[in-house]
Amino acid sequence: MATRAVIEQAKGALMLVYGIDAEQAFGMLRKRSQATNVKLRALAAQLIAEIPTLNLTSPELRTQVDHLLLIAHTLAQNSAPNRQPPNGT
Repeated sequence: MATRAVIEQAKGALMLVYGIDAEQAFGMLRKRSQATNVKLRALAAQLIAEIPTLNLTSPELRTQVDHLLLIAHTLAQNSAPNRQPPNGT
């Protein structure tokens, strides 16, 4: 249930920022998830976690979210529990 909630929140944020419908928002998340090999749930959670860091009144909010979508997978991977260091040590 919590997994679904975070995905719905991320969809809602994308819908608001981009003026798209729920299906398109889910498609954006799904494509980024597949392109970056990061679980959609983790990507959505990271997106929601980073939203408060954005300037929501900025006329460049869409650009900020564009950037966040591009880096969310890296942030999600870096904050994943039990993550192994890149060199395996």
